[in-house]
Amino acid sequence: MSNTYTRWIHHGEPLVMVTGNVEHLNEDIGCNVEHLNEDVSCNVEFETNEPPDDPEDDQMYRMVQDLYPDQNHGPRTKSKFATILEEMKQVLHPGGPYTRFSFVVKLLHIKSFYRISNVAFSAFLDLLSSAFPNCSLPASYAEAKTFIRALGLGYESIHVCPNNCVLFRKELAKKDACPICGASRWKDADSRRKIPEKVLRHFPLIPRLKRMFGSKELSAEAQWHKLKRKPVDNELSHPADGEAWKDFDRKYEWFANDARNVRLGLATDGFNPFGKMSSSYSMWPVFLIPYNFPPWQCMEQSNFMMCLLIPGPTCPGKDMDLFLQPLVEELLNLWSGVPTLDALTGKEFDLHAAIIWCIHDYPALSTLSGRVTRGYYACVCCDKNPCYKRLRNKICYIGHRRFLPVDHIWRRKKDFNGQTEERAQPEEFTQDELMQQLARVEHVRPGNHPNNKKRKRVEEGQCWKRRSTLWDLPYWSNLKLRHNLDVMHIEKNICEALLGTFLDIAGKSKDSVTARLDLEDMGIRKNLHLKDDGNSTCTALHAPYVMTKAQRKAFCAFIKNVKFPDGYASNLARCVSVDECKVQALKTHDCHILLQRILPAGLRGIMHKEIYETIAELGNFFQQICAKKLKLDALNKMRGEIPIILCKL
Repeated sequence: MSNTYTRWIHHGEPLVMVTGNVEHLNEDIGCNVEHLNEDVSCNVEFETNEPPDDPEDDQMYRMVQDLYPDQNHGPRTKSKFATILEEMKQVLHPGGPYTRFSFVVKLLHIKSFYRISNVAFSAFLDLLSSAFPNCSLPASYAEAKTFIRALGLGYESIHVCPNNCVLFRKELAKKDACPICGASRWKDADSRRKIPEKVLRHFPLIPRLKRMFGSKELSAEAQWHKLKRKPVDNELSHPADGEAWKDFDRKYEWFANDARNVRLGLATDGFNPFGKMSSSYSMWPVFLIPYNFPPWQCMEQSNFMMCLLIPGPTCPGKDMDLFLQPLVEELLNLWSGVPTLDALTGKEFDLHAAIIWCIHDYPALSTLSGRVTRGYYACVCCDKNPCYKRLRNKICYIGHRRFLPVDHIWRRKKDFNGQTEERAQPEEFTQDELMQQLARVEHVRPGNHPNNKKRKRVEEGQCWKRRSTLWDLPYWSNLKLRHNLDVMHIEKNICEALLGTFLDIAGKSKDSVTARLDLEDMGIRKNLHLKDDGNSTCTALHAPYVMTKAQRKAFCAFIKNVKFPDGYASNLARCVSVDECKVQALKTHDCHILLQRILPAGLRGIMHKEIYETIAELGNFFQQICAKKLKLDALNKMRGEIPIILCKL
């Protein structure tokens, strides 16, 4: 390692010590600043914990000015932004660097960035107004919000039936009770101030996509995937390199011909907005991510668009389709085309957009798609002839050998489940079979709908419990990859299961009495069977995959003393108790780092060679999956290796 490499910019440490002239960057990063954009190995990011506050680099006026065309574009388009432009020209006070509009928007940004309450923000505005009477500031937070509404940054509040039967919109907007279940729309119907029982917040998508093409810079970046991207053989570095994107382009050539048409990914998951105050509350935001941008911009939080905020207190479950209705209606309009002004060309065009896949964890797969994710048909890879096996108190999926080559030696061994494996790899449904599955559950409706009480007999092999509203999109049935599982959720589940078993944590270890009885029922691993003491008690022999007291202390001490570069990972030492031999309160990213980097090294010398080598292979698998650039030949090789790794586990 070079002696001058003192700031680890290539290993996760941000470059924050930047002062003075930019020419001094040469001394810190050891490369020519003039070639920073050309040298990928010298990619420098400037990070800060403060919100941007440079009045000389204000992008808002330029963006709105791009949206304000010349006179020959007609008075209709001009009147939409004329008020905003006139407001942005008014200075806050004579000789000051801020306009009234930019100052209020920056105040709202600070409020959001530092999580200032509405009451405190209104009091702050009142103090500023009294201290600087010559500045025409808004009097309250409600008045300040009118500025962002002018930019199309508002949202629509939609009242929901308490039982999730209907949305009170369109023809039901003036109804006071649900027409299906009869539940009142209000918490206290007799009160003068009517408060709704449940509110869905809808952030319109179409104005935001229009605003994206209202900036010349963003309009050019939105066409990067087709005009500037340089594909590399045998490499995946952008969603456009994937087969799902290419298959969509082949089926809808008219969509692919215009680089401005937007491809979106939908992501959702539940979270508790109250932290640890109420562990039972679950609220579900729905995000859309535009994939037209370069890879380094796709995953920026500024490009995430929250379209829906689904209220709690519980998971929406089968009622998810009800909450998706406003979004699906917008997506149908975007598929047909929405007239949009392109600031880059100064001309109007028909903007189209489509969701090409969804991203979520495994439980949310059922919520969003309607696919069964528990019971005998929980495996999404086994549409026909699933690999389930009924044990004493659960259903287990241990048919990994079906994915091995037909002549693999492990297929003939009985060490895995007491039987040889002669079955072929499970088959997927054809398009016609999939449509038949969905047709059997078309009667299922959200909420307390009468059709839901008419239970129909579940046919053998039925893998779907409802038809999702996403199937109303004309292109949804032709997508090659509709749903993606979030890899970090999978890593967290695997890491917690491994740690719980290795450290023998009560309630989290997979090495339970029931598991030992299951091994006995299958007739495998006789050295782990329970031994009868003759006194109506049984003894569980020590398993090689469970650490002893000394091993647990050595492992926990290793985890506690691991040091990371700044910004690479959180402080894992606060999650480790060496005296109690526990690792707890791990976040998702903590498990991500542990599984890929720490566990293989920490287990070496403590566990048996076969165990830590298998964990190292599993960590290497996830490490390659999470790489910024993937090799196609490496993926094909990993496809054949993962069944072997699962069989070893």
